[in-house]
Amino acid sequence: MVTLGHLSVVRDRHAYVERLVQLCSQATDADRCTVWIADRDRNELVSAAAQRMGTEIRIPIGRGLAGHAAATGETINIPDPYSDPRFDPSFDQRTGFRTRNILAVPVWGRDGRTVVGVIQVLNKKSGAFERHDQMLLERIAEAVAPTLEQPVPPGVRR
Repeated sequence: MVTLGHLSVVRDRHAYVERLVQLCSQATDADRCTVWIADRDRNELVSAAAQRMGTEIRIPIGRGLAGHAAATGETINIPDPYSDPRFDPSFDQRTGFRTRNILAVPVWGRDGRTVVGVIQVLNKKSGAFERHDQMLLERIAEAVAPTLEQPVPPGVRR
């Protein structure tokens, strides 16, 4: 099992984010996790790592539940996303995946005013995400914020 302590010794950014995804999905008993990085120049969220996805995903900040978390700074815990008008089902439709529940937590920058990323977990294996899952992801988001906030040099994988 990956722990925050294991992350602190990882120097490669891509490996760091890959392990962060593992940590968050294990800690919340989620089927999938995506770590999104805010690209403020393009007003988009970019998937830095997503379980079971081989390609980079980009979504406008404000679109979907992760985009809403980035735009508002709110933690979003939705037990049935299809009943929430902010949910964008197009990804499920394209991939055949079915999102049953979602927890999206903003990652705040050092200034305390800017969201630099979002940690999103999908489909808790046993029921819906609970308050303790939310609190745990919020603590993880706080701990990893300095690494996620660092700019990525051109030509380097996120």
